[in-house]
Amino acid sequence: MKRIALFLLLCILLAFPRIALADVAPPINPPGANLEPGAESTAVEMRHETVLIDVKDGGASNLGVARVTADFSMHNPSSLGEQLAVRFPISANDGRFEYPEISNISLRVDGRPVSYARVNYPSLGWGDEELPWAEFTVNFPAGADTAIQVSYDLQGSGYFPYSAFYYVLHTGAGWSGNIGRAEIILRLPYPANLQNVVLDTQIGWAETTPGGVFEGNEVRWVFEDFEPGDDGPVRDMELALVAPAAWKALLSAQAEVKARPQDGEAWGRLAKRYKDLFLQSKGYRADPGGEELYRLSVEAYEECLRLKPNDAQWHAGFAELLAQRAYWDNWTGDPVPETYRALEEMHTALQLAPRDPIVLDIAENSSWLLEGGVLEGETGYDFPWLTQTPTPLPPTATLAPSFDPQALAGTYTSGQITLSNGKFAQLNLVVSADHTATLETLLQGAPATIASGTWTDIGDGDLQLVVTDASGKTLEFVYLVKSEILVVRQYPGSFGTRPDLVRFATPTPTANPAHSATPALTWTPQSPMETILADTDQIIAGSLASATPQGDSLPATPAPTATPAGDAGSGGGLCGSLLLALLPLGVPLGLWLLRRRL
Repeated sequence: MKRIALFLLLCILLAFPRIALADVAPPINPPGANLEPGAESTAVEMRHETVLIDVKDGGASNLGVARVTADFSMHNPSSLGEQLAVRFPISANDGRFEYPEISNISLRVDGRPVSYARVNYPSLGWGDEELPWAEFTVNFPAGADTAIQVSYDLQGSGYFPYSAFYYVLHTGAGWSGNIGRAEIILRLPYPANLQNVVLDTQIGWAETTPGGVFEGNEVRWVFEDFEPGDDGPVRDMELALVAPAAWKALLSAQAEVKARPQDGEAWGRLAKRYKDLFLQSKGYRADPGGEELYRLSVEAYEECLRLKPNDAQWHAGFAELLAQRAYWDNWTGDPVPETYRALEEMHTALQLAPRDPIVLDIAENSSWLLEGGVLEGETGYDFPWLTQTPTPLPPTATLAPSFDPQALAGTYTSGQITLSNGKFAQLNLVVSADHTATLETLLQGAPATIASGTWTDIGDGDLQLVVTDASGKTLEFVYLVKSEILVVRQYPGSFGTRPDLVRFATPTPTANPAHSATPALTWTPQSPMETILADTDQIIAGSLASATPQGDSLPATPAPTATPAGDAGSGGGLCGSLLLALLPLGVPLGLWLLRRRL
């Protein structure tokens, strides 16, 4: 069986060399959490809570550490006193089967220090897996208030220069009635703003809970008369921010420029600090704070090059910023102004220092980002887009349609997938013949979200999907259409596993096909292995059906369709169909078999 697993992994990786995998999700450190009553029923209420998350520099991987101080005002309105075991989790599976713990725990009840016991209870996020909780006994007198304070240290999670902190609110849902008022405060060691606290965008493993209000060094969230959970205004808190060490380095670079405004090197270092926070591993920060970082980086590079016009490395560094922005802005459309400016900066850098290793490295990357605009030859690099007139880019050929919209129309589902933050999700996509689309995302522990938009036949058997949800967040995907399967080529970085889709249902053609609502599908969280085994039968059965002599269920239009180079599914044979069917599950299944040493 071990040899079979190795063979499966090898087949999948070799059969699809052009498909890029998502970034590996970082280990997630334990969250803070609300107090949970150690009884199924209690009259005690949580009237008010204030949670201060005070972030400081340091911590593992320089991601910062937060001192959490949570003050709870509890009230027992009944005529009977209660003695309860109160608890909160202190450990969690970090997603890699390591179990870090929160540290430096301090407890007070009505101002008096109390001790706690380590007791194992089911994990908050991994089913019946039992992990340590802190448990302590509290007396709640009849008709009286009781004050509880809990303090501990949390480690930041993520990849530098970004970090995230988490706080679980839904453990407080077990107290009687609603929580009267909750105030969550994020405090930074410097003024908080939209550049160092990330709002309205996903950094890959966290997305800040909306509704925060900035004031000085703090961001505050207030919730009143609510029960935390899927049906409430909030379930848990996520806080995505620039790691304190990275932001302090930027502040130092700003101070250096202020002290020496005629120092071109100082301006260059500042420009790079801004750039490092603007660019992400897959794309860039498109939120308002990210756009401000981009603007400031451009201005700093311009001042640097005004003072040092003959410095090839700073020209190349500026070209890198512009090329990255241009690549992600124009991969589905026409070139943007940054495209030509990046080429000009790169051309200047190579003229000044044609053999500089840093310049050559950036030039090589630019030739990939701006494919066709930078060409490496035997004697150096050429820039055809800078010399062509009147249009720097050759005209785009008209693409013949790849498939019939009516045949493509239907409902497609992903089954259970994993997001980069470790949570489970399921995608349900409704594709309509009029080129509209609706994407329903069922999230673990959160309400479903609906995003609407359009799909476009971009040729070569590819479908581009662009949808926007109610908050204004836009998601873009590119899928290769293979019979009943949509094989993802490009997708947002918030997905930890590939969101490939399998046809679930085909709508009955009507004069005005409905597309405004997604199907009523039920999602029950399963273990990853259960999902893999369940999906295997469904996907392989669909692939076997599509491989019969009855033909492709998505017939092409009379115009011929080019087959992408390196496509292992060419020819529509059974082997290719099975490989395509196994792609979404082959790698995790193979890794699971290897880990089990079967």
